[in-house]
Amino acid sequence: MSDAEIIRFREDNSSSAQDKVLCGICHRQFSRYTCPECNVSYCSLTCFRSEAHSQCSETFYRKEIQTSTKAKSKTSEERENMLEMLKRLEDQMQEEDSNLLHDQHEADSDADDLVHRFAGVDISSATSDELLRLLTKEERDKFFKAVNDPTSQLAQHLLDSHELRSARQEPWWEASLEGSPSGSMRYGSTPALMEVPLDLSKHQSSSPCLIYNICAVLIAYAFTTRRLSVSPLSSAGDDASDEVEARRIISQAVPFLVARQSKVLYSDLSSAITDVWSRFDPGSVGVESFSVLLNDLSIIVKPRKVVAVQASSDDSSLNDHPSIALLAALSDLSGLFAPRPMGASSHIQMKVRYYAAQILSTPQHVLRALAEELQANAQSLRAEAGTVMSELRLPGKNRDTS
Repeated sequence: MSDAEIIRFREDNSSSAQDKVLCGICHRQFSRYTCPECNVSYCSLTCFRSEAHSQCSETFYRKEIQTSTKAKSKTSEERENMLEMLKRLEDQMQEEDSNLLHDQHEADSDADDLVHRFAGVDISSATSDELLRLLTKEERDKFFKAVNDPTSQLAQHLLDSHELRSARQEPWWEASLEGSPSGSMRYGSTPALMEVPLDLSKHQSSSPCLIYNICAVLIAYAFTTRRLSVSPLSSAGDDASDEVEARRIISQAVPFLVARQSKVLYSDLSSAITDVWSRFDPGSVGVESFSVLLNDLSIIVKPRKVVAVQASSDDSSLNDHPSIALLAALSDLSGLFAPRPMGASSHIQMKVRYYAAQILSTPQHVLRALAEELQANAQSLRAEAGTVMSELRLPGKNRDTS
């Protein structure tokens, strides 16, 4: 800053007579300025700074120095405040990093503890109860939460592993669908068809309609296939535990199938759906999951529109029947409940063969209409599931966590 700016000169704009007043300090030049302190007229900065005018100039410079010092002190104070804020921010970040490391250490400790608890346990032969006892209450709750909601992010994360993907088998009835996913997907093989005596199908016209009972059985069949990831179910005999569990689930869902004397007769699809759904283990089948089962059943029930011409003269062959998928599903059930070791047919197999005979005598338009009804129910449940999820995501909604 120039001296002219530092010193607060006040130019005298007086009349022309006053312009010829001599400098009150040097008395040689005409004055141009007036001192703001003593009002003496002076001609230049030299006269203002002269010893004769020191009583004013020293006071002026002293004030300017004080003002400048205060400004510098304020700037220094602001800088110190800024440094203090940065220091607090750094301390906070270090604390957060420390907490993160602590949480990571606890997570690693928990993982080490879990490994220690399962050390020496043969998971392949241990029962589910034995494995669950090794988990903490928090771990069990987390596990069952994932099991009860297979569409949750946690469940998808648990299922997303190379080992599970390589061992998982998709239902056989999806393999023939147009546009079915390929690549890493593994589909089960179509079950071999059982023999259905022709005379058995000829006497079905006078029998009560069991089509909705068959639907109930096949809902349980589709659920078991997906639950155990075994396709076809008749191949579960390779693993005794899978075979036992498959028989248990189906026997629980449709007890009339395994009962020797049963008078259960569903009059419509709705009653069959309601009864089977209520018999699954609590929390094991949600709305969205059940819609998948109904969609599975619509695929199995729907007759083929195009049937290949038989190359064989064997009229008893069922391989080219329009309802081959439905017959294959019933054949798979028959194979699941075959006596071990193989022997005479069980009463369950005889009942399933009777169901197959009724399918052979049912007009194709009836089965096609049934498939459409199943698909409509599946779409309705999917819409209901979507509405429920939307309501749960809305703020302020009470969520039942029980």
